[in-house]
Amino acid sequence: MRLALIYMASGFGRRFGSNKLLIPLEGQPLYRHGLQHLMEAAGRLESSGRFQTSVIVASQYEEILEYARSLGAEAVQNPYSAEGITASIRLGTKGAPADAELYLYFVADQPYLSAESIVRLVEGLMESDRGIGCVKKGSPCIFRVKYREELLALAGDRGGRQIIRCHPEDVWEMEVSEEELRDIDLPEDLL
Repeated sequence: MRLALIYMASGFGRRFGSNKLLIPLEGQPLYRHGLQHLMEAAGRLESSGRFQTSVIVASQYEEILEYARSLGAEAVQNPYSAEGITASIRLGTKGAPADAELYLYFVADQPYLSAESIVRLVEGLMESDRGIGCVKKGSPCIFRVKYREELLALAGDRGGRQIIRCHPEDVWEMEVSEEELRDIDLPEDLL
């Protein structure tokens, strides 16, 4: 089964006050933490023999795109960042392989979400009879291919939650610790 893991790293960091994705966290830029976890999860899923994985990174920042390429990920320039997260969703979805059956979306400001939790999310959705999987209270979210057109039609800055609200009967949820779900939204979140 073909799985597209889409890393969305295009935000402006308005609440943070600057581009938080490039701010150092534990010795490296913030965005690298989540991307490394996503790459590790892709490797684990691939080695299970059940999945063919592709990692797609959507960003407006050349530094992030270059780093993505160095890891073997597909780098997609996002010139529409001002539209909000849905621009990254659309670009990542379009950048996925044509035969993708699953689309997992991961935000770049969650540096503590582990590769293990990402793998559990994918496997949990596969064991369910549902079309959407998500972590309670946040990201990441995974959608089966039947939602591809709805993903491409998203607008605004609310992301996949718009689709989740329209199809609550088709959602499988997974618990993850608060620490793993911690976003870096403000400078004090780095402490």
